[in-house]
Amino acid sequence: MGNTNKHLFGVAIIFLMMILMISTVSAVKPLTSVASDVGFSVEPTLKSAIRTGMDHEFEVHVFNISNGMPVTSGISCYMHLYQEDGNHIYEGVDHTVNHDFDYAFDLDGGNFTERGEYQAKFQCNSSEGGAVEMFFIVNDIGEELGTAHSIKFNSAMAFMMILFLMCFGGIITIPNYTGKLATYFLAHILFIAGTFSMWQFNQGYTTHFVALAGVWRVMFYFSTIALFPAIIMAVAGMIVYFTTGKEVQRLIDKGMPEAEAHRRQGRKYK
Repeated sequence: MGNTNKHLFGVAIIFLMMILMISTVSAVKPLTSVASDVGFSVEPTLKSAIRTGMDHEFEVHVFNISNGMPVTSGISCYMHLYQEDGNHIYEGVDHTVNHDFDYAFDLDGGNFTERGEYQAKFQCNSSEGGAVEMFFIVNDIGEELGTAHSIKFNSAMAFMMILFLMCFGGIITIPNYTGKLATYFLAHILFIAGTFSMWQFNQGYTTHFVALAGVWRVMFYFSTIALFPAIIMAVAGMIVYFTTGKEVQRLIDKGMPEAEAHRRQGRKYK
């Protein structure tokens, strides 16, 4: 079992890396308005995250700063959208309100095909004006990674890691073959579950280092495929183990010393 233990130790090291590579809480930049005592206050509906490839409607409400009254006519509102590298991907204008107060901009999902941080600028003008800019992220889940999600995922991964290490310890310390085999397969299944969780988590929330999700996906596929030959080898090993055990017992019953019986059968099955 020496080579097996070395292999499993390597697997444990890789699994430990999961805890170190878990994503932390992200934060979107705050809303920024043009400060003034006169003109318009432009207030968009805030959205911290949008799902990749999904259509989205942005709305702004406009108020007169001097008296707080809504401005629903006689102005033009503009929207410009940028990716984090400064690429200008959309511009639009709306002159009339919908739903009583909304100046709206309908953007199709083609504007959100790349994950990352986006910046939207809104400006509304007549003889006076006002402007605001907002930031949001685009990822595959359509949600910002908040503290609650991060704690839940980290806790689940830590619990899974504890179970994995317990199985690893069992492989080393359990004396009989069937016990070692059972704990190995439990550890293998936990490893598959862990790599799948890391793949899905990074695929959903990551906006940078997106290749990391691909690494976990490859590890998930590899460990899943590796389970099937492991099962075949385990079945073959169990057959040899029980066959050998019966033969060893037969030799011992005939008066042969136990050490010699095991030595003979070991040489036979090499």
